[in-house]
Amino acid sequence: MDTQLIGGILGIVCLGFAAIGAFLIVPDRELTVRERIGMHTIFWVFVVYAMWTIFTLFNGKTLEKYFFMLLPFLMGLLISLLAEYTSKRPPISIEDARLMKITTTVWYKLPNSVKRALQGTILNIQEVPEWSQLDKEGFKPYKKKVCNWSTILPLPARGLIHISKSDCQGLPDNVIAGAIAHEFALAYQMTHTPFDAEAIDKAGDSLPLKWNFKKETSEFNTQREADKA
Repeated sequence: MDTQLIGGILGIVCLGFAAIGAFLIVPDRELTVRERIGMHTIFWVFVVYAMWTIFTLFNGKTLEKYFFMLLPFLMGLLISLLAEYTSKRPPISIEDARLMKITTTVWYKLPNSVKRALQGTILNIQEVPEWSQLDKEGFKPYKKKVCNWSTILPLPARGLIHISKSDCQGLPDNVIAGAIAHEFALAYQMTHTPFDAEAIDKAGDSLPLKWNFKKETSEFNTQREADKA
């Protein structure tokens, strides 16, 4: 076999493994612009090199030549799209279709910088069938609570958000969305002022307004007042 052909094949294989390796280490969080450019550069270096190598190794303009040139392009496109999906996937574990839709809608509406911070802070957003009696004691003076942010570690801020399926029944989507945005704001503020309870509480009401959840926040506050014991 020709030395040039062997070198070309080995080059394509090595760059292909590098591209797949880069995809496998893509973190499950919103990437910065710099990280995204670096990630896709690796993928498309592989594509360009592979297509050029195939172009130079095959003589003539045959259909077979263009077919093999198309393969690395499709592979590069596929892993780029998969990497984008992986990097933007929120940490949500919810089975209920309605709650899943509302939660993901609120998540993707957040600014990118907020999503990046929350992906390092919120370990998981989980659905629970209902609150325990101990939970309910902590929620007074409210009769119901859609969701709750609870901390596991204060510094760096780490915790979970639980969403009560039973307390969400009968509530409008905007009320649930406002409640989720409120808890996101509490979790986000903890990354900046982990031991300032007053600042965290204020952020729960003010930050969702900055994130363009004005209608949801208004309906959530109205429902919260109505739920007071």
